Amino acid sequence: MGAYDGVPEMFEPEDEEPRYRRVSDIGRSDLFEALKSLAGFAENPFLVMQASQLCHVDNLLNGLEEQVLQQMAEDDPPRSTMAMVQALSPMWIFAAYELLRTWRQRCEEVIKLAENGGFDQKASHLERELGYRHYDRELRAQQLRDAQERPELVDQMRLDLRRTEMGFTTLEFIRVALAKHEVSKKGNKKPIAFAPGLALPNCHTGSVDYEMSNGGSIIGYVSRRDIAETIRFFPEADNPSDEDLTGFRHYMNPPDVEPPSSNGSTP
Repeated sequence: MGAYDGVPEMFEPEDEEPRYRRVSDIGRSDLFEALKSLAGFAENPFLVMQASQLCHVDNLLNGLEEQVLQQMAEDDPPRSTMAMVQALSPMWIFAAYELLRTWRQRCEEVIKLAENGGFDQKASHLERELGYRHYDRELRAQQLRDAQERPELVDQMRLDLRRTEMGFTTLEFIRVALAKHEVSKKGNKKPIAFAPGLALPNCHTGSVDYEMSNGGSIIGYVSRRDIAETIRFFPEADNPSDEDLTGFRHYMNPPDVEPPSSNGSTP
């Protein structure tokens, strides 16, 4: 992950210490502000509300993870705290994924409408009379009108989708393994995840580490803290080159790894 500009580099070479920040150095609103910085995000009060909730739970988990880290080496480790971290971490990952997926979907819709000139038709459809007020339909219609009048906003959405693709794809990979027990891959065939939900405490943060597997191959490890730090890093993330994105997509979508069948042929 550290080889790509869109994901913060959490590890140094093997002979150096990991560069995780101390919890005390993480601002309690940093994750919230990072999400609000994304194009079109802050203008949607429902996304902002969910970002605030995600940030609150992140702060809670940061504190619990720190407790785990401080007591892991003791004769009687904090098993109840570790169990709480392991229980809450997948819930936080699911919420983070759905929030970012929704934002990305809204951006993609706006970009598509900008390219085919469909703003008026879509906004008018959302504004049609229903017999009652539908606040989110009205909000979406207004946001489409705003995007129509501000082409620079559409350009920023394109850029932010690129800048956040690596972090989001990594989050999606873990979310699919946890929720569906599958490997996140394109196409209809979804390999079975190697050990879905298996998580061990990270010895540098107390956060839970998850395997990123494809068949019998482990392509990497990522912790809940890694994901949260990646989100906090969004405002500083560079626009990756096409070459970097292509390489990252290949890394995250490796060829299927299936053992040969007993008769020597693959299924």
